[in-house]
Amino acid sequence: MFETLKIFHLLGLILAFAGGIGNMFAGMKLSAIPPEGARAVGGFRISMGKLSTLGLILLWLTGVWMVATNGGWWVFDDLTFVLKFAAGLVVTGFSIAANITVARARKAATPPDAARMKMIGQGAMLFALVAMILAVITFA
Repeated sequence: MFETLKIFHLLGLILAFAGGIGNMFAGMKLSAIPPEGARAVGGFRISMGKLSTLGLILLWLTGVWMVATNGGWWVFDDLTFVLKFAAGLVVTGFSIAANITVARARKAATPPDAARMKMIGQGAMLFALVAMILAVITFA
């Protein structure tokens, strides 16, 4: 069972990073795209954001499940795990901010604020990398 949870945990990691990286590259090309194509790219970016959110949810569900069912609460005694957990909380905060920004823009029938979304994406990616590095150190 634990191995299955780890597989789904890593799948969540892949989905979260793939969505973030796809979104980042689409955003870098957005300014070079004619206006009629920008709407399609915007839709792609929304899909990538949903993919990242799905991956993050999968990470949280499987991570908590692995700790709870494996008697692994000891991990909170390890500073690198606590820092990894904190970085994961920061990433989650960025994800919530991005989803709220997109929902508000959709309600207003306008594109999300590009500068805000860029800042959120960069922050999320930075803290996601930190969390991943700390996870490797914790479980090496």
